[in-house]
Amino acid sequence: MIKFKPRAKYLFVIVFLSLVIVGMWFYQTLYSSTGEALRRAENFLFTRRTVSQLSEQGTSRYFFVTNRKEANNGEELLESRLGNERGAELKFGTFDASIEPSVGLGMLINPSEWFQTEEIIVSNTKSLQRQAFVAQLRAQVKASPQRSLMIVVHGFRERFPSALRKTVFVGHILDINTPVMVFDWPGDQGSSLRGYRNAQNVASESGAELAKTIELIVKDVNPGRLWLIANSMGGQVVTGAFSQLYQNPEFADADIEFEDVILTAPDVSHEEFDNQFKKEITSLTRNLTVYVSSNDRALVMSRLVNLGDSRRGESTLSTDMLAEATSIAELIDPDSELVTLVDVTPVNRTRNFHNFSLETPEFFDDLFLRLTNEKTPHSRGIYHLQTPQGEGYWVLTPGR
Repeated sequence: MIKFKPRAKYLFVIVFLSLVIVGMWFYQTLYSSTGEALRRAENFLFTRRTVSQLSEQGTSRYFFVTNRKEANNGEELLESRLGNERGAELKFGTFDASIEPSVGLGMLINPSEWFQTEEIIVSNTKSLQRQAFVAQLRAQVKASPQRSLMIVVHGFRERFPSALRKTVFVGHILDINTPVMVFDWPGDQGSSLRGYRNAQNVASESGAELAKTIELIVKDVNPGRLWLIANSMGGQVVTGAFSQLYQNPEFADADIEFEDVILTAPDVSHEEFDNQFKKEITSLTRNLTVYVSSNDRALVMSRLVNLGDSRRGESTLSTDMLAEATSIAELIDPDSELVTLVDVTPVNRTRNFHNFSLETPEFFDDLFLRLTNEKTPHSRGIYHLQTPQGEGYWVLTPGR
């Protein structure tokens, strides 16, 4: 039996560990990095959004409406003057953005990193008078293939600068060749329990300003197709806006203002959604799609904060798809052609399981097909399930 001296043992261990490290590095370089490169290559999208293109360098024009109060603090940049206080007066404007090719689906989205990596560069943010805003937006809508407009509403804790960057990202990845406008509300009320409850109140109150914005868009811009996408607590802003619009006879008639309304992980109570919003939305939109997830940690915390009141964005579908999601199906009437419920649990791989609307390729694929087809194609990784009561819903599954 060979005996090693203590020093020889240490040398043997060092050499062995070195060989293991080199082997792991070789494997990572030869195989894993290649697979990652292929995945990133699959995620690259070559934009078709020519209607908002401003230059050969790929700078695009976006629009914003906000109800933030503007502080008279002497700051030159508009972003530094817009705080987290809500005001009844609407502010209009435009901003430009350029996007690095490295921005693609599947990357972890962290708005604080965007300021450092500069993969999404927002520039030339400026205010416009209402008349000038309408004129520029109308021109962009008229130039688009479907005379369309997409409105984006973000959720809790969103500051004005990050709301602009997320809007750019959504428009870039979704890529449906349409002008994009963000309705920005002061959701950045702090991360504490008190801040969350303040944000809930601000979201409900901001529905009045979103309603005014929608009235302006419908009457003065008059797009041929109008889409609305709201995430998380932004869904509360939308429900408040639709409640206001429903009281207006011009919007409560048989004419449809929205082609599609999309709610992702909506932080809205079941009671408010089922008893109020479902009725009001029938007079305003042709299609309502709600994306939910059973492993959404952020909404679980929301339910605890709200004393057990479940949130509309939660589902009860297990990841192995063995259990029927009876509680979420109560949203759907058996013969309903208006509301579509899509469960993203099997493809939800995000950090807090709440940001699938920014990080999940299967979600964007499904949303793209829904918005660009009059009849949603089903020849893809989505399956229809039905409860014993006859209610149906769809489940997204991994595309690869």
